[in-house]
Amino acid sequence: VIVGFMESIAIAKQLATKNNYEIDASTEFLGLGMANLTAGLFSGYPVTGSFSRSAVNNDAGAKSGISAVVTATVVGLVLLFLTPIFELLSLPTLASIVISGVVSLVDYEEAIYLWKVHKFDFGVWMFAFLGTLFLGVELGLSLAVGLSLFLVVFESAYPHTAVLGRLPGTTEYRNVKNYPQAECYDSIVAVRIDAPIYFANTQQVREKVSKYVCKAKKELADSGREDQAVQFIILELNAVPHIDTSGLHTLQDMNTDYTNRKIQLCLTNPNNKVMERLVNSGLVEDIGRDHIFVSTHDAVHYCLSEMVIKENSQHSNNMNSPADRFPLALGEPENGGLMDDDDRRLPMTSSDFSEGRDVEAGNVVF
Repeated sequence: VIVGFMESIAIAKQLATKNNYEIDASTEFLGLGMANLTAGLFSGYPVTGSFSRSAVNNDAGAKSGISAVVTATVVGLVLLFLTPIFELLSLPTLASIVISGVVSLVDYEEAIYLWKVHKFDFGVWMFAFLGTLFLGVELGLSLAVGLSLFLVVFESAYPHTAVLGRLPGTTEYRNVKNYPQAECYDSIVAVRIDAPIYFANTQQVREKVSKYVCKAKKELADSGREDQAVQFIILELNAVPHIDTSGLHTLQDMNTDYTNRKIQLCLTNPNNKVMERLVNSGLVEDIGRDHIFVSTHDAVHYCLSEMVIKENSQHSNNMNSPADRFPLALGEPENGGLMDDDDRRLPMTSSDFSEGRDVEAGNVVF
């Protein structure tokens, strides 16, 4: 049934595109179901859309469903009264009629477009084409659907992640590979995850974050700052639409691991669904409510402020202003001093919660 539906919807979409009209897949599925139910009541054959007959019907200029009634009537009359005339027609003759109709459905321009734009999609297209051509419609479509599902699982199991840096003069954070001029800060690793976090990719996400941390440590060592260490990891979750229990356990393990290594984990901009699961799992309390932020900008500002406070407490009389170590960070004035409270957006703190004020983290109000 599923293969028959795929065959029917494939030819229907092709003809809809060719003739500039829309189809409703749900309605098509309902029609096929009713047709098969009726056929089953009378011991009939399974019903599905036909590639060859649909193509011939379209080339003949058919415009409505009445054409199917006319076709069925003519076929019935031929079977009843004209069978002796067509009895001796060879199979190649009949095949040529089918081929002449189906060849118009081969979309060469789409194949060329896929080759130029996305090689993987072109591979799936060729796989479906060759499988249908040599193995039959049912088996060819089944293999193509299986390959498509495999590619979906493969891509989701290896999600895209990016190290973020601040674009100069702005509060926007972008992929440092796409924007080489983006500024990164010592001891802070900001990472964006661009996929759902679930059982198939949790280990991959954890390994990538660990790789970014190791790379940041190596850069500090190469620049002669071995005394510094990574102190904060910021995970931007605005592109994470879903997280399952495996993902929650992975974040919990990451938080425990990095806490033991004196690295603070921060989260930014989770959506409603993700935030609800973080709260219900207790992860929000483990990470700390004051370490969940509306934006990456707020999180970085908080981390820099904490680092400044720590530096002041350790070297209050033996070094220059800590702001000199982070010039123009987060839109600070050029004189190196921190901005007034009225001039910047402060990150969430624990006092915001203790005083009972509503603080928005992502789209969730505590």
